[in-house]
Amino acid sequence: MKNCSKKPMPESKLQKVLKPRHLWALAVGAVCSGNYYGFSYGFETGGPGSFLLAFLPVTAMYVCFMACYMELAVSRPSAGGASEYARRSMGGFAGFIAGFSVLVAYIVAPCAVAITTGQLLHYLVPAIPAMTATVVFFCLFVALNLLGAKSSSRFELIATIAALAGLVLFAVVALLHFQPERLMLDEPPAAGLSSVAAAVPFAMWFYFAVDGPIMQSEEMEDPKTGILRGYVPALVTLFITALIDLLLPAGIADYHEIAKVDYPLARSLELALGEGSVLPKVIAAIALFAMVASFSSIVMAFSRQAYAMGRVGYLPKLFARLNRHGAPTFGLLIPSALALCLCLTGKTALMVTISVFAALLMYALVILSNIRLYRQEPTLERPFEIPHPVVPGIAMVLVVLLFICVLVTNLSALKWVVVVYAAASGYYLCFGRGKTAKMPHD
Repeated sequence: MKNCSKKPMPESKLQKVLKPRHLWALAVGAVCSGNYYGFSYGFETGGPGSFLLAFLPVTAMYVCFMACYMELAVSRPSAGGASEYARRSMGGFAGFIAGFSVLVAYIVAPCAVAITTGQLLHYLVPAIPAMTATVVFFCLFVALNLLGAKSSSRFELIATIAALAGLVLFAVVALLHFQPERLMLDEPPAAGLSSVAAAVPFAMWFYFAVDGPIMQSEEMEDPKTGILRGYVPALVTLFITALIDLLLPAGIADYHEIAKVDYPLARSLELALGEGSVLPKVIAAIALFAMVASFSSIVMAFSRQAYAMGRVGYLPKLFARLNRHGAPTFGLLIPSALALCLCLTGKTALMVTISVFAALLMYALVILSNIRLYRQEPTLERPFEIPHPVVPGIAMVLVVLLFICVLVTNLSALKWVVVVYAAASGYYLCFGRGKTAKMPHD
């Protein structure tokens, strides 16, 4: 590798404390808040039919992409995740851009979760100001992550199971009131591919951030078997929960009304059971567990990415310092402070759009890294090996397709994406170039 003259940093030792069940909880938990809020706007683009048509290629992309990512992680467990694999296969700049893309996607994501949590708490207890609840929630669960992966993952497991129990409760009640004819569209998908393309970002909501726990592969007790045993059931779980959200709310209430609100499960039950029913409030209360699970999992993910970028030299070394619980203190607190500031700007919609672009770029870099490393290191032990070049090829085609869909429906945000990445490239040229440390496996 070029510009890899420095020795590994001595403080880069994460604790191996995670089991497959913890990885399952982290992967499902990172996403499950999206089962309770936000996805409802996907119905607005053309109804349940367009939404479902958008969901199918999104699912295929995530399955193929995660297969590529898992093959890399099982062979080379690394807190750097996408950044480490891109650096190893394509050089320093590619590694930096991949890591930066992860940080952009993951620093923005908890903003949306925290803001929605504040709104939910205000909905349940109107006396609590929404923004106050957002800030308190944010600070409380960032502090929890300072206790390290072992404590955080245990709490994550409990919160994820509680969130899934809420979805099961919703599904049971919704099935009792389900009317298939409600799913019939007044705007058929044939009205245009534009309605399907517009639904793509909301379909991604059902899987967005599922890749984050890959960055905790160094903290797995046995990554060679544990990653697959955690991630395969996680993807199956997310597929099932997505189908619940896609079919049942629109099957018990007018999807036009559901598309107007952030909390589609509670709102659909209100419409089906009546405004005085207590069950919508119960579902909204259980949704708080989903918010906690997603927030905590995403915060853990971006702190590990910041830690890994500090360890290798893309960020200052202080990002790689671990506290006595094995948590990267500055890698957690500095990005969290930035995320909290973004929460207070009120520009959440724009930030989420930029994060989607960043995530898709990161997906493409992971797939390219998989392809290149398969050719560069054909003799490397691969405990999990995917069919090459079929799976990476499908994944890349679908990522490009989804990128086009997001681009044509969010063209106005493109200039901000360019500005963000131009600034990142300038930082790399001034401060990151030539400073990357050589890791033991290089």
